[in-house]
Amino acid sequence: MRGIRRSEQFEDMVRQLAEMQHPEAIPPRSIFPTMRDLLCFAAVLGFEYDRKHPLQPKTNEIDGRVFSNNQPTLDLLYLIALASSKDANTLREDNEEQILQIFEEYAQGGLEILDGWLKAKPEDNHGDRAILAALGKHGFLDSSKEVEAAIGDISF
Repeated sequence: MRGIRRSEQFEDMVRQLAEMQHPEAIPPRSIFPTMRDLLCFAAVLGFEYDRKHPLQPKTNEIDGRVFSNNQPTLDLLYLIALASSKDANTLREDNEEQILQIFEEYAQGGLEILDGWLKAKPEDNHGDRAILAALGKHGFLDSSKEVEAAIGDISF
């Protein structure tokens, strides 16, 4: 499998969420354990909001083995491609490029959404509270629970 690309325009955010250690995390860790996990989250978010965009000309890449060596991730790649195309032929072995492109375009849309969520709460230097607030606002979390109370219950 070729590498999975992402637009360079979101590189700072990707590194913030998937590499920078959160100061309150015990043990120290980033919000998302890996860039792969962040891109999977972004692709699902993009799919949920039907936000699929081509990548910008400048891209960065994650080695394809990081994705192909993880069965749940492969399942997600195929599931998003199938749900998007609504055509079982998409899953044919010779359509790998199409499957990866669909995933990348939804991840791009999801990264755009995440970027908006983080910009809506500029006081959140780490992004966790901005993401949780947006997830609550959009009905993905129980809105009866305060974001601050949910912080301890959620593991990214």
